[in-house]
Amino acid sequence: MKKNEKLTPKNFLKGVSKKKIRVNKDSDGNYLKCLSIENLYDKKENSEYYHDLRLLLNSTSSCEISDALYSLTNNNGVLKDLKSINGLTAYGEVITVETSSNDWGTSALAIDKAKEGEVILINAYSENNSNGYDLIKSKSMAVWGELTSIAAKNKKIAGTFVLGYIRDLDNLIGLDYPVFAFDVCPNAGSALGHGTINCSISSHHSHINPGDFIFGDKNGVVLIPKGLFEIAMKKVIAIKTNERNIYNNLEKGKSLSEIIGLK
Repeated sequence: MKKNEKLTPKNFLKGVSKKKIRVNKDSDGNYLKCLSIENLYDKKENSEYYHDLRLLLNSTSSCEISDALYSLTNNNGVLKDLKSINGLTAYGEVITVETSSNDWGTSALAIDKAKEGEVILINAYSENNSNGYDLIKSKSMAVWGELTSIAAKNKKIAGTFVLGYIRDLDNLIGLDYPVFAFDVCPNAGSALGHGTINCSISSHHSHINPGDFIFGDKNGVVLIPKGLFEIAMKKVIAIKTNERNIYNNLEKGKSLSEIIGLK
């Protein structure tokens, strides 16, 4: 991009990698094939689509994805109260798990089921009231910890998201495996394996299906329904482009209120 040239989605993407990204044409103009979620798992050495999509996601935040979803669906996609436990970023297609907070064994079975690059999402409900978040807090038991994280990391799973509690925080911080959860507690249940894997989950006002896309970082966790992935990524590019242009104008000394049209 030439100096002082306005950043556009087209020249933004040219800068994502050193290679020019191929495009397909549709009725809306340039439609970027690299934004297909299938390309996220295409690891052929000559696959520009795989590398370009990875580079794009690695330069993106949950804030930008949430803004994109809200502009498209009027739903911000945030999985409420999920937070990063060890400050790492994770994203990928989700394999879902639904199990009692007294059963961490299903977490181990999910590790066996998950493929490289996928993320595991566990809905750890209370046996007494599957919809009672306050009860889960009062009777919290961890369904994920150090051993499950090591096993998942060894299999190159991208990260774990627990709608519930985890433990072994001191070991997870230095493990370089992303973990997200409601909170931490020291106690765990048993290795029962009585839960369900790859089922639809409704929890905390969110509906999650196997194959949906999850992105989590220090800001929070956002869910993109699989069918919206491409259009959401296209919107993320537009948002990143607009924000970069705002930044450039701020560097020139313009006021933010002026740039965004309040004056």
